[in-house]
Amino acid sequence: MVKYYLTVAFRNLLKYKTQNIISIIGLAVGLLCFSVCMYCSRFVETINHCFENYPRIAELRLYDYQTATSFSGTQLALSEELRTWSMGEVEAISCMTYSRERSYFAEISEDKSLPYELETIEVDTLYNKVFTPEMVAGSWKMASRTANAVILSQSTAIKIFGSAATAIGKHLTLSRRLNTSPDSTPKTGGIVYTVQAVMEDIPLNNGFVFMGHIDALTVNDSEGLFQSPRRNEMVAARTYVLLISGTDPSVLEMEFAKRNYTYTLNNQVCDVIAKNIGQMMQKKGAFVLGITTGIVGTLILLVGLVNFFHFLIGSFLNRTREYSIMKMLGANWKQQFLLLFIQSLIIVFASSFLVVWGIELIGNRIDFSLSGVTMTFPPEILLKHALQYIAFLILLCAVVCLFVSIRIRRISIQTGMYGGNKRRGKQWGRNFMLGIQFFICWIFVAFTVGLFLQSDKTTKTLFHTLSSQEKEAILSIPLDYPFLKNEEKLAMVERFKQHAGVKDMLLSDIAYTQGTSGNILMTEKGNDNSWTNIDILCVPLNFFTFMNIPIKEGRTIRTKNDLVMDEVWQEKQKKNVIGMNFYDQATDFTVCGVCAPFQTDVHNHSGGYAFTLYDPSVYVGHCYVKCYPEQQKEVVKWVEKIRREVLPENIPYQVRTFQNDLYEVQAMEYILKDIILFFAIVSIIITLLGVYSSITLDTERRQKEVAIRKVNGAGIRHIVWLFARLYIILLVVTAAITFPLIYLVLQLWKQIYTVFFNDGFFFWAGIFISVAMLTALTIWLRILKIAKINPVEAIKNE
Repeated sequence: MVKYYLTVAFRNLLKYKTQNIISIIGLAVGLLCFSVCMYCSRFVETINHCFENYPRIAELRLYDYQTATSFSGTQLALSEELRTWSMGEVEAISCMTYSRERSYFAEISEDKSLPYELETIEVDTLYNKVFTPEMVAGSWKMASRTANAVILSQSTAIKIFGSAATAIGKHLTLSRRLNTSPDSTPKTGGIVYTVQAVMEDIPLNNGFVFMGHIDALTVNDSEGLFQSPRRNEMVAARTYVLLISGTDPSVLEMEFAKRNYTYTLNNQVCDVIAKNIGQMMQKKGAFVLGITTGIVGTLILLVGLVNFFHFLIGSFLNRTREYSIMKMLGANWKQQFLLLFIQSLIIVFASSFLVVWGIELIGNRIDFSLSGVTMTFPPEILLKHALQYIAFLILLCAVVCLFVSIRIRRISIQTGMYGGNKRRGKQWGRNFMLGIQFFICWIFVAFTVGLFLQSDKTTKTLFHTLSSQEKEAILSIPLDYPFLKNEEKLAMVERFKQHAGVKDMLLSDIAYTQGTSGNILMTEKGNDNSWTNIDILCVPLNFFTFMNIPIKEGRTIRTKNDLVMDEVWQEKQKKNVIGMNFYDQATDFTVCGVCAPFQTDVHNHSGGYAFTLYDPSVYVGHCYVKCYPEQQKEVVKWVEKIRREVLPENIPYQVRTFQNDLYEVQAMEYILKDIILFFAIVSIIITLLGVYSSITLDTERRQKEVAIRKVNGAGIRHIVWLFARLYIILLVVTAAITFPLIYLVLQLWKQIYTVFFNDGFFFWAGIFISVAMLTALTIWLRILKIAKINPVEAIKNE
């Protein structure tokens, strides 16, 4: 019997092979995209679930009910004070600092050390009991009893030392003094740490550094917060409590209320609250990511499912006569159900094969790592999730086949054999499914166009005094290496200048896309309370010509006492600032000029910039090299050659352009743009395939009708309008519903930018015309083919 079901299923699949291939590919692409998107959603949803004691871990925060303010961290003294209490519901209290990047020299061998920047968290000895890290080499016990002990993550240990076992006993020497270090520690560090253990990598969906890799934990750290003389002045720690089984964090809050316990922070009395770990996570953007990817994935899957079920149900119902004959011959509803179910299973299995193949193909290719953000897509987890969704899809197919078989069962044999069933309802259902596809298509296309326009707008706005070509012609070279002396950096810069393709060079203490040199000046000398908040950049003499920033009033800086303000700050003062005096702890400044606005941010309105003279002999942190465009490639090779000679082997020697720096500033925007573009293309293709499948069935089914119309005098224009009007109505109606919703989202999106693209009439008209043209091209050939059909042949074939 199964062989018969398979034979019939394959016969019907081959009958409409083009439409079935469209269904298989559309469903496979939808499932694959859905699996990737839902991985992101589940990744966010399971924050901190990676810890074995997750249900029992509570995070303590300080909360001011008067101002409804929750502080992001706690002081170290809070955990120390609570440990003196006798609380039966508490098993352990652990405290850790925020993650910070530290500079180390790693001991590779006795005569070789290499510099590394490691993301490090200082923890206490109870961290192991609360969070239970899995050790792959060494032991926590040894680390907890050793001064300046380091526990490396497994991937970091392999990257630096080759294997986890080799890392044990190696030394990491601090190459830069920490802000928590005692006064006796030199500026160049020199404090030695010992690797006592290697742990499994903490998953990226942890609450300590969400989507960030933690390289190392330090215990008994002489340079850290726990032993710092300023330990009670800083709010730089997190406090976690391990509760006994069956205890809720609210019980802990009741204990605080019973003891009337409060904590004084900066002369402000705060209550202590306890919540499940991760519940008060500050990175709300993570949850936005989870919701957004979930919606995007669902929309893409919906497009594929609508296309799949539209054709599947339609093909089933078209075989009503066949099923009526089977019923007349004694077939029951179970046999009809199996016949339909096996046919749908074949399509699902074919799509599943493509999904599994797609997951294996992309592998880790979609992993990405940017500054502070890392995301990985393990193929084995994606495959596991995909199989779960496939199982659910099979169940959904069973429900659909059961529904169809019951419906067919209720149709009388006479009606099924000779017709009489209403086809109008089926067409409305089909049209509704096509409308859903167009609805989703509008969403993806509109946001793709919006993201492209906005990314272009932001790129042009940032450092707008430079053109796109000039930004591409400027090389951005980091020199913020603690292992290099400033004299060595200046010597390297001098070698850069020797190439004939170098047009100009700009030195700075910091990369202009990464921050400022300071942000406070005083209006009265010696009066610390007279400070004014303004972004300060220390710039060399050639800064304004290099960056093409015109001086609007006065002159440029010449001495260390000169100060140039930009027009934004002058407009805030509502007066001419030339000649005004400002002060910092060491220098008196006089405003000598006003320049054009300096735009470095598109999310926050600038409060203005002040520019003072920069002395490169003190410290060089970054270098910008302006090249002649025709010689840029040669300059890049020259600079990279020098960097390869000077820098240690583990430091990347490649250089980027200033435009690349701007892309990194807007990294998430550009990544999102590419992702939504991909989904838009997928959505358009699946939608157009659905349209093609629909117009194909329509033209084949209505050949006799078209022939009769032509016999009665209908021309090609009338035949084209007969089929095309449905799709025009679908386009107009779905656009009328979707565009207002998208407009509302754009208004919310606009609020996070200070500049926004023009989303006026031409934006919407361009989107509508583009999709309408693609739809017209899809249906035109099929309509034209049937419009030119010979009426005699059509009626004879019918």
